[in-house]
Amino acid sequence: MATDGETPRPTERRAQMDAALASFREAQTAQRDSWQADQSQPPRPLYHYTTLGGLRGIIGGQSFWASDVRFMNDASELAYAADLIASAVAEVQTAVTSPQLRGVLPERPGFANAFEYGERPFVACFCKRGDLLSQWRGYRAGEVGYSLGVDFRQIATLGLLPTRTYLRKVVYDVDRQRQLVRTITQTWLEAAEVLLDSEACDLADLFPYPAIWALQEALAEQHLCFKNPAFSEEEEWRLIKLVDVREEFHLLSDRRTEAMLASTRERMKHVGVDMPERPTAWGQARAEGIDIHFRQTALGLVPYVELSLSDKAGIFTDRLPLVEAVHGPSPNAELSLESLSMYLESQGYGVHTTVRTSDVPLRR
Repeated sequence: MATDGETPRPTERRAQMDAALASFREAQTAQRDSWQADQSQPPRPLYHYTTLGGLRGIIGGQSFWASDVRFMNDASELAYAADLIASAVAEVQTAVTSPQLRGVLPERPGFANAFEYGERPFVACFCKRGDLLSQWRGYRAGEVGYSLGVDFRQIATLGLLPTRTYLRKVVYDVDRQRQLVRTITQTWLEAAEVLLDSEACDLADLFPYPAIWALQEALAEQHLCFKNPAFSEEEEWRLIKLVDVREEFHLLSDRRTEAMLASTRERMKHVGVDMPERPTAWGQARAEGIDIHFRQTALGLVPYVELSLSDKAGIFTDRLPLVEAVHGPSPNAELSLESLSMYLESQGYGVHTTVRTSDVPLRR
């Protein structure tokens, strides 16, 4: 350990920062447990609205497409959540009385947003109701629409979701949104004061980091789960996948380079030249080796990733737990229902999947 007056060595500095971050996390335990308990029982089923192409892709691949949240139809909701959270954080900060703490608190609006840089959230949206007029209008875009009712109970409760993926309920009540942020921020500030008073670390050990990291971590899900109350009829849940896009592309580049070198070595062998193997640069800390795809929309190319979902036991073993499929408003409901039923049966979904048509009289 460094003695008084000495600058801590990098390893000691890192250990002090890690210890401070652990203290912040421990202080947030009650808030985190309460938040997750509220998310632990998803309704059965949850409905995903999609087009004909989406239907075939989901059923054929036993997976949902989670899009980069910035490119989604309701991406403006990110700004709503970020603005509300920044406002609530600033409100709590103004009440701080400690001169020492006030002097180091970040002043930049939005500093608590973990998604300005680094990881990107990819999201697939679900509704509690499977036959909503607003959803048919929003997702059909002139095409035939479908809503797919999925039973998430086994997948969510048994930890069968893909890595770094979680299912969360959207919060619409403004008072509750602000109260959640205020409580988390107040706990964050109290933890900082305790650490400062304990002399376990000085201000340089806390601010700007790991203190900012700690608050960003504590408020990450709220940034993705707060929506304007005008959308409350959707009763939305979100399947959220965190992807470090930069790291994934670095890993992809390394793999391409390795494949190119392997091909070159093979060609050189045929002319009697042995090329030594070069150690690979693989091993990016946050990379999973997942594929980032792109689909065409009115906005242009939208990045997305595929999230495979299947039950591991029961009637939907190794398949998507599709308990209901709703055909959107159609001028010929009877034929539409028959074709949807035939398609699903051809894909292995029979009597355990209810198929019905929408009751909404939506004109084309």
